[in-house]
Amino acid sequence: MIIGILGTFVIGSILGSFLNSLIYRFYYNLSLWQRSFCPQCKKTLKIKDLIPLLSFIFLQGKCRFCQAPISWQYWLVELITGILFVLFYLKYNAFNLFLGRGLIFVLVLIFIFVFDLKYYLILDKVIYPALIIALLINLYLGIDFFNLIIGILIAGIFFLLQYILTNGNGIGIGDIKLGLLMGAMLGWPLVLLAIALAYIIGGITALILLVGGKKKFGDILPLGTFLSAATVIVLLWGQQILNFYF
Repeated sequence: MIIGILGTFVIGSILGSFLNSLIYRFYYNLSLWQRSFCPQCKKTLKIKDLIPLLSFIFLQGKCRFCQAPISWQYWLVELITGILFVLFYLKYNAFNLFLGRGLIFVLVLIFIFVFDLKYYLILDKVIYPALIIALLINLYLGIDFFNLIIGILIAGIFFLLQYILTNGNGIGIGDIKLGLLMGAMLGWPLVLLAIALAYIIGGITALILLVGGKKKFGDILPLGTFLSAATVIVLLWGQQILNFYF
């Protein structure tokens, strides 16, 4: 068990580092094959600069070459991805297809979470392939097709109506597409739970930011970030939450 937990955490932190690279390269339309470099001085980074979690600590959060500060995003994404991988491993208590599904889904959701938080964008080139993959994986694992379709329709229509009623000021087109992906990942009724949790988390976050003076009324919050976080929660504990509620 200990070896499984440690191994899963290491794999998660490595893939978290890869997600950080993808987020930067997708935003700036850079090649995925280009070697990693410092965004400030453009120096090519060495392997010892790219060790997940440890390099940030050893370098004291600064570039080896120009001493420019490294964003805490990199370390936190590596840490959180590792922790989430461990939580999914503990949920299934074995290396199986359901664990693999959870890990694939969580990687997509972390990418969306961070990208929308930083850039207020949800990318089609991430959403559409993820939607197809989620459907295929769930169907292969025996999830009921109509259950998934209902989940997709419910989430899609819910966000589409909001978009129409607010003339696009309340949510964006990307949030509608993310709703479709949530439906494909969760199906019915778990997708409804994820939507409810997202609005609860978003409301609490907005209140904290308002009270703390970090935001004011009318400021935009990235809904995709809250939807992604809520979907991860439901993937881990959704059925337990529903059982407790009912």
